[in-house]
Amino acid sequence: MKIKLITAVTGISDEKKELQKAYLKRHISGTTQIDYSNVEYGFPSIESETHGIFNATEIIKKAVKAEQEGYDGIFVNCFDDPGVLAIRELVKIPVYGGYLPSVLTAASLGERIGIITTDRNGILSEERKAAHAGLKDKIVAIEPVELGVLELGNRDILIKKLIDICLRYEKEYRIQAASFGCTGMYYIADELREKLKAQGCNMAVIEPLATGVKFLETIIQLGFTNSLNYNLNISGIKWII
Repeated sequence: MKIKLITAVTGISDEKKELQKAYLKRHISGTTQIDYSNVEYGFPSIESETHGIFNATEIIKKAVKAEQEGYDGIFVNCFDDPGVLAIRELVKIPVYGGYLPSVLTAASLGERIGIITTDRNGILSEERKAAHAGLKDKIVAIEPVELGVLELGNRDILIKKLIDICLRYEKEYRIQAASFGCTGMYYIADELREKLKAQGCNMAVIEPLATGVKFLETIIQLGFTNSLNYNLNISGIKWII
């Protein structure tokens, strides 16, 4: 099985790519091959509709090429799912971003679920996605860590914010499962779970990078696709970037 993982932003260092590869290797099947790519043109983070729409053009181009190269599925590495629906119109293989696999997993684990987003600008985006996914009633809380995407590497601040939110989610909101609202938080998931367990918090923490890729892997193995392929003719398109 071959999966194309397209990171939705620019400026990803080789070091970050290697850390990401090592992390995902722990979660995927030994027979699954993941090839990594990121956009060369666009914004270094996606924190608004403008960011997502602009970067999606490059993501879509890479996704169409991936199907032509024989990949079995495509994962768009971003919790905002930029370009995912458009890609489904153009390819026949399954396509996921970080959002839907994570919230569906959380919803399968608990009656009341939460999202931990980046900053306050992300709250509206999460509300829109929840409504579109039909999960607005199950997502009972959306709270930010008050960090921009490019600030998520500040481990000490991030872990403190995450612990505070998770403890409050379980105690005050009776939330049983919560998802990170950004795939860039993946590196801290294991540490957070350990610290929460030490404090008696049993809430499930969903990390969207591993969850999304594993979800896609399972869909491929089961022989399903979420393609909306309309046989659109894009042969005459002039790519703007």
